Amino acid sequence: MTYPPNGQFPNQYPTNPPEPPRSQWSSPAVVAAVIAGVVVLAGGVIAAVYFAKSDNSDTAGPTSSSTDQQGPVSQSTVTVTGTPDVTTTYTPSPATTTQTHDAPTVIGADRQGFTSISAARCNADDDAVFVGYTARSHVVICQVGSDTSRLYYKGYAEGDSIEVGYPSRSGDTFDAQNGSTVYRVSPSALTILVPGDSPTVEPMISSWVN
Repeated sequence: MTYPPNGQFPNQYPTNPPEPPRSQWSSPAVVAAVIAGVVVLAGGVIAAVYFAKSDNSDTAGPTSSSTDQQGPVSQSTVTVTGTPDVTTTYTPSPATTTQTHDAPTVIGADRQGFTSISAARCNADDDAVFVGYTARSHVVICQVGSDTSRLYYKGYAEGDSIEVGYPSRSGDTFDAQNGSTVYRVSPSALTILVPGDSPTVEPMISSWVN
């Protein structure tokens, strides 16, 4: 083997070695694309979370509204259920009215007339429709049973008594005629009418009429 003269060797290796090949991920365009993708992905996630919350709120809305609508229905049912109780409460009213009819307001009298004067008291079990007394007289007008057209007059004055059948009635005034004498009874007075004489008027001290 022979060597080159003067101990020189040919330049077999390049003075500056070639740079290693660059990775494709280090390219500016690739980096920008990756960043843009990350931004888009993050935006998508945020939007998904926002719409998910909106959907939950919308779903809850009708449920609350439905609950509110059920409230008045329940109250209406209670009101309807209570209505029969009100009707039952007023059922005894007719009995109260009957008791008022059976209790004359005149002192010393009950539903048949004066309790201590038999001559001024209705016969049998008849009810009085008028009870009254003056300074001189005690008078009752009685009804036979339930027949409002059948009345009779009973009066007592100074030891004398009289009974007259079928007196006529006009409002709260009754006329009982005994022969030619008329006994006119009203809540204000007992008037005795005798032909040829002046009327005798006895003001009522207390009276009751049904």
